[in-house]
Amino acid sequence: MKVFGLIGHPLGHSKSPKLHKIIASYFSRQLVYKLFDMDHIDKVKPLIEGLKNGTYHGFNVTIPYKEAVLPFLDIITPKAQKIGAVNTIYFKDNQVIGDNTDYDGFLYLIKQQSIIKKIMNPIILGSGGAAKSSYAVLKDLGFDSVVVSRNPKDNVHFNHIISYDKLPSYSYDLVVNTTPIGMHPNINQSPLDESLVHDKFVIDLIYNPLETTLMKYAKHSIGGLDMLIVQAFKAQNIWFGEEKELKDDILNHIKEDVYE
Repeated sequence: MKVFGLIGHPLGHSKSPKLHKIIASYFSRQLVYKLFDMDHIDKVKPLIEGLKNGTYHGFNVTIPYKEAVLPFLDIITPKAQKIGAVNTIYFKDNQVIGDNTDYDGFLYLIKQQSIIKKIMNPIILGSGGAAKSSYAVLKDLGFDSVVVSRNPKDNVHFNHIISYDKLPSYSYDLVVNTTPIGMHPNINQSPLDESLVHDKFVIDLIYNPLETTLMKYAKHSIGGLDMLIVQAFKAQNIWFGEEKELKDDILNHIKEDVYE
């Protein structure tokens, strides 16, 4: 049986093992999915070796290692290169390859929202791997997003990055939260005060809880569960070398199963 896993820290909140088993069951796949909670990226080395020798068959990567893992890879796909972050790793033709299915997940999330047609000025909270994926999607859809970061600095992946204290002087109508602020167990936290989002549309990539404090503050909001499912499904397609289709009815069943 093929063995996969999630690399990140902390992972106590993760529903990925359950999610991947559910997705696999709908597509007649057999797998084991583990959590690799590591406090330093160097600990990924034995996992990469395990990928090469067949102990493992693929990994997902989450906060805070979507960028830090890049030096450990032999090949980065063009999509992941453009984004500057990896969330899916696999071994093919004696090469360790990094790809990005967060892009696919966020694109799905955006396209499901009719309100996006009214959006003019999106901002993205955070500047890590998930922010880069979201930024790339919005850019491909024609948006020039402003990135808001605690540590704003020149970044080749972003055209415009500012600090949080500068945000009140900007005009925006969509807030995309790619930070972990508000994630379980710190569910009462929010990256922004209510006054900054009460009349905005919010997309929060957090999926646990299903509705974050930031989402409660907003005029309209959607969480990250659909994105989580789609990126996991796309990763499985890569790992198993298949091009299965995720239909809406199956996605809805998966959502129900994850929170049973």
